[in-house]
Amino acid sequence: MPEPQYSFQTTHWSVVRHAVRPDDAAAQQALSSLCEAYWYPLYAYFRRCGRNTQDAEDLTQGFFARLLANETLASADPEKGKLRTFLLACARNFLADEHDRATAQKRGESLLVSFDTLRAEELYSGEAQDLLTPDRLFQRRWALAVLEQSLASLGEEFERRGQSAIFRALRPFLGFGTEPEYGYDEVSARLGVPIGTLKNQVFRLRGRWRQLLFEQVGRTLENPTPEEIKAELSELLGCV
Repeated sequence: MPEPQYSFQTTHWSVVRHAVRPDDAAAQQALSSLCEAYWYPLYAYFRRCGRNTQDAEDLTQGFFARLLANETLASADPEKGKLRTFLLACARNFLADEHDRATAQKRGESLLVSFDTLRAEELYSGEAQDLLTPDRLFQRRWALAVLEQSLASLGEEFERRGQSAIFRALRPFLGFGTEPEYGYDEVSARLGVPIGTLKNQVFRLRGRWRQLLFEQVGRTLENPTPEEIKAELSELLGCV
């Protein structure tokens, strides 16, 4: 069977390139959404580098603001690496800049629509005892963010069809941080469907999630081929 072909008209790289146009409101909004999706890997990176909660928040906000304020985005070359490695390199440089580190302010509040420090620290507290380096923690959290984004997209599809309750019932069977509280028998009875039908629904749900995950990973690459997406997905899963 031939590989499915995907067309990523709005890859994250295209968002990054277009965001350097100050008059492109759509691109700015797209970049804002991108920042909201991936702010925590950067926050965790700064925390693991030894910064306290307040400094990590300021650095994260300032990091995104700096991306827009200078020519960093304009000079980004997708041919030289993946978006996650580009952002990680930018974060290293940003942290190494003594001036930026000393004067970091919450300059990015207009860009980062929501920055939940309490949630950030709740997440980070679960990682504070592990031995991951800042770079490895960033990579792990980037991979988890990609997985979470694909699951969010899956949930939104069910919501649009008015099937949010079904998704909540089936979601635990996908794994990834949610263990099934009930077995197939209990869920079958609760939904009023035969077990065979339920298992088929879960099978299709897993298939659709894989497809959305494939697409989500593809958006972090420039003109990706199926083979490149598979390689990147394999590398990401190795970080989890």
